[in-house]
Amino acid sequence: MLCAMYFAQGLPWGFMVTALVAFLTDEHGINETEAGRLTAVVLWPWTFKLVWAPLIDTVTIRSMGRRRPWIIGAELLMAVSLLGILAMGDLSNNLSLLAWMFFIHNCFASLQDVSTDALAIDILPANEQGLVNGLMWGTKLVGKAIGAFGMAYVIYEWGLSAAVLVQFISLLIIMLFPLLCVERPGDRRLPWTRPIEPESAEDVLPQNRSTLRSPWVVLRDLVRGFSLKTTFFLLLYGVMHVIGWGIVEVVYKTLYTQQLGWTYVDISRFAFYAMFTEMAGAILGGVMADRVGRRIVMVAGFGTYGLLAFVFGACPHLWHSDWFSASYLILNPGALAFGAVGFLSMGMRISWTKSSASMFTIYMTLSNVGHVIGNEIVGPLRTEYGFSFEHTFWWAALSMIAPLFLLFLVRPETVDAMRDQEALEQKAAEP
Repeated sequence: MLCAMYFAQGLPWGFMVTALVAFLTDEHGINETEAGRLTAVVLWPWTFKLVWAPLIDTVTIRSMGRRRPWIIGAELLMAVSLLGILAMGDLSNNLSLLAWMFFIHNCFASLQDVSTDALAIDILPANEQGLVNGLMWGTKLVGKAIGAFGMAYVIYEWGLSAAVLVQFISLLIIMLFPLLCVERPGDRRLPWTRPIEPESAEDVLPQNRSTLRSPWVVLRDLVRGFSLKTTFFLLLYGVMHVIGWGIVEVVYKTLYTQQLGWTYVDISRFAFYAMFTEMAGAILGGVMADRVGRRIVMVAGFGTYGLLAFVFGACPHLWHSDWFSASYLILNPGALAFGAVGFLSMGMRISWTKSSASMFTIYMTLSNVGHVIGNEIVGPLRTEYGFSFEHTFWWAALSMIAPLFLLFLVRPETVDAMRDQEALEQKAAEP
């Protein structure tokens, strides 16, 4: 179910950020500034996770589980928002309205993401977080690849509205996963159905049966959680480390379609091929995070992504060679996925208070902020400061590599010590 929810996030993401933007740069000739703004508007709702996390930590329909009601509701609203886009017809000539409609859709997608991550934190033991994060990220990449290449093909054959319709039907089918599953034994699939009884005593997981928690308690937990140097430095790294990703995500589309003669279908096809390197990077990164450490995985993955951007920017004489440009599109997503799984796993690892879902969401949200910053600054770098394509890729490389030094200040063992200390204090306070 966790993997199905990540697939549901990846499908519209690949469509909006890759297929749609490449289609508009190719067929409608939008420039870097317009492409960057459109991508940023799509991604801005993911910063709202700062609002969603405390809300789902405090309110729920407890008979259905703490997180599952939010997942079902968000998935339903994602489908309904696509239905609204369908009702307006082909919006490819109205960029402003198109952007706002996808903005609304991604508000609900970000809510679903927070709810899914919260459920994963609640039910996954620490020694499974790396592998399961790899599998979740991998299925999201499958969704992105299908959204990029599959939806580009649908646009080419039947138009933009048909691509939206396919996604609407897909989300309705995916919604069956949280509807049919239960979060824990004793929960109900729907409020009016009978509880699902556990098969044995071992099947019953520890849980808090209360429906509401005070928002002030959640806020107190967050202040305490980020008071440690380890959690603060990962927070800072979360903002900085994806700026380079945001830059590359925008600039390569205009370079390939307007300078190298690629079509949006070409770009989307290689985004689909890159799914295999991304899948390998995500799953391998998850396994390695559990075995050799999350920090090593992050340095290796994000460092390689930055190095690839530097090498690509240093070799403009090879850009018109299809093997070179195609290799870059295929290899760099694998490196990114490898590092991203390490970051996700590290975020879960050091989210240590009772409001751990909100802590983890703050890490992810600030990463989205850094991502949007990268999208937004491409236009000024290229137009106001006169950066060439080569210099823009070098800037992206520096933005990925420089923050890696902050990771040496992230020490999960300090979080373990604080968690153990609080457990001892609570035990001593018991009568």
